[in-house]
Amino acid sequence: MTVGEGLSGELGLGKGVKRTARFQFVPDFPPSGIRVVQVASSMAHTVAVLDNGEVYGWGKGSKGQLGEPAEDVWSPRRIEGIPFPAVKAVCGKDFTCIVGNREEGKLVIFGLKNRDRFGLLASKPAAVPGWKDIAASWGSVFILMQDGELISFGRDDHGQLPPAGLPPIEAIAAGSEHCLALTKAGKVLAWGWGEHGNCGEHTDANGDIKGRLNEIEVPVAHPVVAVYAGCATSFIVTANDAAEDGEQG
Repeated sequence: MTVGEGLSGELGLGKGVKRTARFQFVPDFPPSGIRVVQVASSMAHTVAVLDNGEVYGWGKGSKGQLGEPAEDVWSPRRIEGIPFPAVKAVCGKDFTCIVGNREEGKLVIFGLKNRDRFGLLASKPAAVPGWKDIAASWGSVFILMQDGELISFGRDDHGQLPPAGLPPIEAIAAGSEHCLALTKAGKVLAWGWGEHGNCGEHTDANGDIKGRLNEIEVPVAHPVVAVYAGCATSFIVTANDAAEDGEQG
């Protein structure tokens, strides 16, 4: 279901539908007998991974982030040319990154048509066998491996890519230009563009955590179970919060 405003087809409700004040089902999607297993969005486009390994997308597509032709897409359109069954997809500002099964870890990026400003395509690994999770900020990609290693590539002018020597990581979350990591020891680390307080204290004169890490302090009595990030925002879920939500639900 979709609601809100989308001037470039972000709602997926059909040509010219730019606003809706109430939730609506996207018409004729997914195809009959097929299920959506994952949805990802960025500033102006959305993609959905289906249980048959296909990926559909809609919204702004002028950079090729929704495949060819490179144009805005007003209703879900299949992204052609994925050379493997998709397992997960993430969206950056002008790109879509799609990964296949964890054993082979095949990886493809659509978008950045005519300009790879931050070297995302040039630095992309051919495959990431053994991946556990994947996240994307507006211009960077982060791949968490099953052994806790974090692989990253792309934009780094605000320190979006982590410094060397990270401890083993359990979970990650990427915001617009920053990243959070929950370590296997239960600590929350942050780096990147943090001028709005989304990476905790302290930042440099430009509002960045660059070439180092911030640890976001969480009371010991509230162990962290998940981290999330958005546009210059960060969210930390603790075990107590999860229990309370469950009791209320």
